[in-house]
Amino acid sequence: MQVIASHGNQFVFNLARGEELFETLLSWCKENNIAGATLTGLGAADELELAYYHLPTQTYERHQINEEVEILSLNGNLGTLKGEKMLHIHGVFGKRDLSTFGGHLFRLRVSGACEIHLTVLPAPLNRSFDEKTGLNLLCRM
Repeated sequence: MQVIASHGNQFVFNLARGEELFETLLSWCKENNIAGATLTGLGAADELELAYYHLPTQTYERHQINEEVEILSLNGNLGTLKGEKMLHIHGVFGKRDLSTFGGHLFRLRVSGACEIHLTVLPAPLNRSFDEKTGLNLLCRM
């Protein structure tokens, strides 16, 4: 991953073919002591793990996608849960036939390119477990 441009709290990254989005971004955020950020992105991927969250059962229905797709939109944030950094990203993807699909992203391997715009926040984003939803929600600490 290369930092292509930066100014103040804004960073633009280019991830290379074969890089895994979560591993790469989390590593950079740990190295740079980032505790709160928002992100957007686009590009191409050939391996994804996406999910749909079923609130009544509080479980994720996970899907593996192993084909070339366009990353039409990534939207998410970086926060901490019990002292550990975590990414929360949703994505919309396009297939060759121009159909689209999306969901909660657990894994993404870059195929052609992936461009990420990261905005570092002045304060950390904290998460805690919410029993009503079964999710790790943003909270005040």
